[in-house]
Amino acid sequence: MKKVIIAIIIVALVAAAGIGSYFIFFADNNSDEFSVRAVREDFVDSPALLERTAQHPERYQDNLANEYEMGEEKAAEFYECPEEWLTYEQLITIYNDSSESITVYGFEVENNGKNGVYLSTSVGGELAIAPGGYGPATFSVFCDNGDLTTDEAKALAEDFNVKVIYTKTPTEYDDGTESVEETQVAKLGFIEE
Repeated sequence: MKKVIIAIIIVALVAAAGIGSYFIFFADNNSDEFSVRAVREDFVDSPALLERTAQHPERYQDNLANEYEMGEEKAAEFYECPEEWLTYEQLITIYNDSSESITVYGFEVENNGKNGVYLSTSVGGELAIAPGGYGPATFSVFCDNGDLTTDEAKALAEDFNVKVIYTKTPTEYDDGTESVEETQVAKLGFIEE
């Protein structure tokens, strides 16, 4: 009889451990943090971006250093020979599958600058997306190797781990202040074909 009781206790403990590990590893998948999806769309050549940036260093050099995380030295290097660089636009769509409005603030790019490729971390302000809605966004790409093909540049840009930074849209109070919301991130993925 003791053996049967011990066996039942062991089975119960294993089941409890299994349920506990489910909640530790998978419970967050249903939280608002995982209710936002971002997918890559078209990757397009953007010579106008290169020309505009090259012609106005007073306006864009600090952006290259900070927004593209190049640093001052690499941004200055761009202005020495901009014709040796390539620029692209990566179009993306951000889907808000949550029940709350969200506001997108930018991108987090892991190892930005790897292989001479620099991705913008800005969405050009803030992007509000209603519950169940979606919004288009773009991040720009600068490549310091002017000999790359578009396909090669696209492959390098797609190699980055990019996350979308957002919060629940802050509530505006009557006194002009706003609520402070927790920052969330959603990994940028690919269209499933």
